[in-house]
Amino acid sequence: MPTRRDVFIKINKTKKLPTPSATTLKVIRLCQDETTSLNDITRVIQTDPALSAELLKYANAAFLSTGIQVASIQKATVKLGMRNVVNLALGFSLLSKNKKGQCSAFDYETFWSTSIFRAIAAKTIAGLSREFDPEELFVCGLLSNMGQLALASLFPQEYASIFEVFGFDSCADCGSMNALDILADNPSSIIRKTLEQEQFEISSSELTTELFLDWGLPPHYALAAGFYDELDYIELGTGSTQRIAKLLNLSHQMAKICHITQPTSEQLNTIERAAQQFNINQADFRSIFDAIIKQWYDWGEIFKIRIPPCMLYDEVLAGGKGE
Repeated sequence: MPTRRDVFIKINKTKKLPTPSATTLKVIRLCQDETTSLNDITRVIQTDPALSAELLKYANAAFLSTGIQVASIQKATVKLGMRNVVNLALGFSLLSKNKKGQCSAFDYETFWSTSIFRAIAAKTIAGLSREFDPEELFVCGLLSNMGQLALASLFPQEYASIFEVFGFDSCADCGSMNALDILADNPSSIIRKTLEQEQFEISSSELTTELFLDWGLPPHYALAAGFYDELDYIELGTGSTQRIAKLLNLSHQMAKICHITQPTSEQLNTIERAAQQFNINQADFRSIFDAIIKQWYDWGEIFKIRIPPCMLYDEVLAGGKGE
């Protein structure tokens, strides 16, 4: 039986997988060279006006609370660090090139609105817990479900038939979830992955991991991003890789509740309790949750992604409707 790496190599030869821009690929290659300087990275990024603009927007949003504003890619690179700039360029490039596709049943808009929320939440939680680099977790959160997008690109008709039966995992199954389902691997997701494996010889989780590795991201991020919804997956281990997976899992559940038309206080409280494992107490969760939603709308405008109406913390508790 072929390994997931064998299958990835085979499908990668089709040249149909989501790929970063030529500029980003050049930046990634430069970063792998120990002699590369920040100036080398800056010069390449500056040749791509769209990528430069997105990185500057991100840098200025990231440093807004400090009062620091940057007007050049060079300053943004110095503030964010070379590795973070490379990772962010990767994420922004993939998002801008894959907002639409040919898989009729794949909800591209919801895919990216969920990914953006997960990225913001992962970055916020990482910053509060001080365990991991917030900028690295932003990229992990943004790209965590790239295996699904890849299968939709590779096999649009075949993958559409799977989603037509089981619904879109990021949104369509949210309305019927109870409080326990919020933090559990959804049954339709498990069945979907089984069908992916049977039909394509690789699941979307495995494909996410292989894509991360192919893009030069660290193995522990690759595994955590691929299997964050399977926390008992043996390759996650019990150390930092599993911890990152738990952070991404929590971030994804927060994204899910913001895609539910009428979330319940019970669902919110379940997530609130889970956040305590990252030293977020119940008293702080409210402001953190609302702040992430505000950033979500801001980043939706930056990336030109429609963000659905979402209740704030008090509105969920009151059972009211968001604006």
